Amino acid sequence: MLESLVWVFYFEWMRNVILRTTSIVVGILALVPATSRSTAGIYDPPSFESSPFICPLDRSEDLTLFLEFEPGEERVRLSIPRGYFDPRLKLRDNTTREGQVLRVHGESFTPWPPEFLPKRQEGPYVGMLLTDYIPMDDLAVHHATLVRGYTATDVPELYAVESILGLETLVSDAPPFRDPETSAYSDTELYISRNSNGQITDVITCKKPGSVPYPGCRHYMESPLVDFDIDYSLKLLPHWQHMLRNARAIVSCITSNFL
Repeated sequence: MLESLVWVFYFEWMRNVILRTTSIVVGILALVPATSRSTAGIYDPPSFESSPFICPLDRSEDLTLFLEFEPGEERVRLSIPRGYFDPRLKLRDNTTREGQVLRVHGESFTPWPPEFLPKRQEGPYVGMLLTDYIPMDDLAVHHATLVRGYTATDVPELYAVESILGLETLVSDAPPFRDPETSAYSDTELYISRNSNGQITDVITCKKPGSVPYPGCRHYMESPLVDFDIDYSLKLLPHWQHMLRNARAIVSCITSNFL
C-alpha cells in the first residue's frame, strides 16, 4: 500500500510539473560534435541478457482498463496481462485511471516475478508508467532548462551535442540563471535520441554515479495512443536501445486490439 501511495504522489507531481507545463517552442539546431565522455561511471552488468519482447498469444486473462488524461477526452483502452500489476493490489476490469504503472523484467520485458519485488534494486527491474506528456521536443527543453541552470520563463536557444552511447544532449551558450553545479538538479544528466528526420524520439534523465545509493534513469517515449516512460538502473543505460525497442513493443501489444 505504501508503494502505491508513493506512485500516486509521484504521478501527481509529474502532472503538475510536466503535463501542464506551458509548451516552449525552441529551435534545436544541428548536431555539434563534442569531446567524447567516458562511460567508466556506468557499469554494464555482464549477466544482463537482452531478448526481444514477444506479445503473448493467450490474452484471456488480461485486465482491461481505460486511461483518461483530461476530463471529457476520448479514453484509451488497454488490455494488459495481469502479471504486470502489483500482486498486492485488488484489480477490477474496466476501471478508468489517469495513468498506470507496470512492473517489468528488463531483459525480456516479461512481468517482474512477484517473489523478487523486495529485491528490485538488485536486478534488471523496470518500472513503466503509461500516461500523457507534452511533445518530446518540449519535454527535452523542460529538462535541459532545469539541468543547465535556466528558468522556465527565460529559456535560451538550445542545441544538440554528442554525448555518450550514441546519445546526444542539449546545451546553450547563454549564461545560466544559476550555477548548474550547485542547483537542485546538479546530480542529473540529460540525454536525447533523434530519428533520421532530426525529431526527438527519446528523452532520458539519469542520476550521476555516486549521487544517490541506487542511481537510475527515466526514459520518456511516446506512441500514437499513449505516452510512457520507463525507469531503470543507471547500470542498464548502455542497453537503452534494447529498452526502447521492448518498451515500444509492449505498448503496441497492449493497445493493438484497439487501434
